[in-house]
Formats: sequence, C-alpha cells, structure tokens
Amino acid sequence: MHFSRLVAFLLVGWIFSGDGVVRAADGVETIRHYHDEESGRIVRLDETDPAKVRVQVRFPGDPGFFSLWQGEGTQEGNAVIFSRIIGEEEPPGAKFLAKGAGRLEIGFAPDQTEPADEGFLGEYRRLSEEKRLSLAQKQLKSAENALTKAQRSWGSSQDPNVKEWNLRWPVLRDRWTNRGRIPTEVSPTPSEPTADEVFALIETTGQAIAFFQQAPPEGVVPPDGSGNYDDGFGGGVTLRVRSDGSYRIGFGWQRGDLEAMGSDFSLDLPASEIKRVRGSDDWTVDYLHPDPEVPQGEVQTRIQLKKSGRFLWVRILDGARYTGPGWADGIYRWGPIPVEG
Repeated sequence: MHFSRLVAFLLVGWIFSGDGVVRAADGVETIRHYHDEESGRIVRLDETDPAKVRVQVRFPGDPGFFSLWQGEGTQEGNAVIFSRIIGEEEPPGAKFLAKGAGRLEIGFAPDQTEPADEGFLGEYRRLSEEKRLSLAQKQLKSAENALTKAQRSWGSSQDPNVKEWNLRWPVLRDRWTNRGRIPTEVSPTPSEPTADEVFALIETTGQAIAFFQQAPPEGVVPPDGSGNYDDGFGGGVTLRVRSDGSYRIGFGWQRGDLEAMGSDFSLDLPASEIKRVRGSDDWTVDYLHPDPEVPQGEVQTRIQLKKSGRFLWVRILDGARYTGPGWADGIYRWGPIPVEG
C-alpha cells in the first residue's frame, strides 16, 4: 500500500510557478532550484515575498509518489535561515542555514542544542529549468509505466473496465491537475509543458496508481448493484434499491481543497429506466433528469450510467448546474453499504 505517500503529497499540496523561473523587475531571479543527483532531492528557494523566503524540498519515492517538506525563513547576508512551517500547537523544529549560488549547502544554523536532521542536509547543484523539465519528464514516464502495471489488479488491458478507464484518463488527469484554475471562454495557445506542470501530472498519476493498488473491498456485489462506489479522486456514488425496483442515487465529490470543487446531488431513477444486460447482473441507464427547477427552454441534464461487474461508469451531460467547477464523471469501484451499530 502507498497510502502514507499518497497522503503526504495530498496534504501538502503542490505549488505552481509558471515556468519555474520568476524574475523581479530588476531581472534578479526570485525562484531557484537545486538538485542532489544521488538522492534525487530537489530544493526550491522562493524569494518572491521580500519579507520571507519559502523553502521546499521534494523527496522522490516510488514512481508516481513523492513527499514535500515546506519551510520558511529570512535572508541574512548571503545565507537563508529557515525552519519547518508548523501548526499552532506544534513545537518549533530545528533551524537550518542555506548558502551558495551555483552550489547550495544546507546545514544546521548555529547556536542550537541537538537539532534534528529532517533529511535534506547536504550539497546541491543549481538546476536549470531545462534540466528540471527533463527530470520531470523521466519521472512521468516511470509513473505512467507503474500505472499500467497497477492496472493489472483490475484485469488485463483488454478488460472492459480497464479499457474504458484508459479512454477517460486523459480528461480525468487534466481535470484533476488543473482543478482550482478558473476556466475561461478563450482557450490558451498550446505550448510545451513546464516542469511544474509535468510534476503536477506525476502527482495525479500517483493518485491513480494508489487507486488501482488498493485491494478490492471484501464482500460480494449484490445482483442489484447496491453499494457505495468511489472513483479514487474524491468522488462517490451511493446506490440504493427500493422494493419497487427503482433506485435512489446520490452523487458526491470533493475535488481538491477548494470548497467550490465539492458538491453533491441525488435523484430517483424509475425502474423502467434500467436496461438490463441479458445473462448478467449488469445494466445501463440513459436518463434525462426532469428537474422542475430548470427554467423552460434550458437543456435538462442527462445521466448516463453503466453497471459493469464491480464498477459503475458515470457520465453526466449538461450538468454544470449541479457540478459547478467539479465533476461527477468517472469509473467508480463498488464497496459494501456500511453496517450501522
């Protein structure tokens, strides 16, 4: 399992900086990167705020996984004195000293009693954006290979659920990677990705790897498909069946840390809308949701579902009134209904 590594990068989040090189009005670089080739660690010094210096250390893990250390401090002469960013009730950590330009040396700041090593002491070489992009692209390739391997837990590459997931993956990856960005009517001119953008793709790919690597929930899928489904990216579907064969379906999602990306809605699905697949427990739905609150003349939302083994395929068309900047589309894996008490 890779839950600890997954949680590490989800809680810390990711920082975007355009092309990774930011310059002040006088042409001085305010963001610099350094690399330790032996360990693969990358240090980022961000001096865009004149009052403080932000320090980030990226620790590589298995393909698709990493963790981030975040600190901040101040410029003192030709050095930076910094420490870990802590919560309100956390004890202060060790203070560190970073100095150098072409080479960066990180050690303990003076006048401390037994400071704790947090895993990044040492010497780093200056990392150009071209080199950083190259490193990111290599790591993304490794992550993509690891994702292909992880998918074997669902079946072969020809398994219908794997094939459908792979068809949807480019859209899901871009949605998750770009969550929080305000969409505009004018699409930006396509350009080569920056290192920051590729590292964000690695993060998203790592989350997909973790989803596939999770062991299937214990239990047998009921013939009617009732259960709690999740898509590995903050989305969930609850499916409940009534005695008359109708369904109560609830969609919920939390796409990242932004409150605006979380939402939910539910609907009642008549039994007549369920199209059974002969010889199996699978079924499909193509349902135009008759919401009385939708103004006359506006397009109603279409709900498309497919129950395929332990999975539920979801596609919602013209559903922005419910999803906002989030989304409910995805392939969701079955889980049992929790037992109360």
